[in-house]
Amino acid sequence: MTTGLSIVTQALKKSGILGSGGTASASDQNDALADLNDMLAQARTEKFMTWAELDVGFVSTGAYTYTVGPGGNYNVTPRPNRIQAAYVRQLQNNGLDVDQPLKVIDARETYSQIATKQLISFPQAVFLDTKNPMGILYPYPVPNANLYEIHLLFKDVMPVVTLNTVVDGVFPEMYVPWMKFQLALRLRQGYGKGMKPDPSLIALAQEARDIIVQANLQIPELTMPSAVMPRGNGYNILSDQFGN
Repeated sequence: MTTGLSIVTQALKKSGILGSGGTASASDQNDALADLNDMLAQARTEKFMTWAELDVGFVSTGAYTYTVGPGGNYNVTPRPNRIQAAYVRQLQNNGLDVDQPLKVIDARETYSQIATKQLISFPQAVFLDTKNPMGILYPYPVPNANLYEIHLLFKDVMPVVTLNTVVDGVFPEMYVPWMKFQLALRLRQGYGKGMKPDPSLIALAQEARDIIVQANLQIPELTMPSAVMPRGNGYNILSDQFGN
């Protein structure tokens, strides 16, 4: 059984800080655990270090903005730093609901260029203002109330680990070697060993990370930006607009 305590203990041993058969002090255990959770907090911001994505939907209310974060309209903890993808579901009283992809606007500067931000129509794009502690979602155009469900995809959350946390089943198994070797590298900095790099430990930590990245790798199908696509005069029955 792998626990938070066993991970920090083995990391202390692999770093050369704790000798074979030794027992770490409570202070060293807690310091190592804090470093482990810092490491996980940083890793959860990387797409290829997270093993799943959350699909969170919210039915439009006619509002200009929606909150994203703990207790928000999109109740996600912690507040996500990025939208991975988005789509709108047109709700039908009878028959199948219809999904259409939404463009994710990545920068406030790009969103600010929209002239009619409060236009009410079929939504085509979303922008997430990553304010803290609650992000603000701006759909464009503003969707009518109760007609649409805006879905956002976020990186899944890596849980916080305690000394008593049973890691087996909480993290995929290939994360355990990475946590041990990567944490060992970090701990060396705090115990005066950072000036003497350990090439073998560095290689093992990199190999463990590479395995995770390869396991999580999902490459979406390539699409061309609408700006470089030839424009037609076709009518889109869903958006009630002419365009591509």
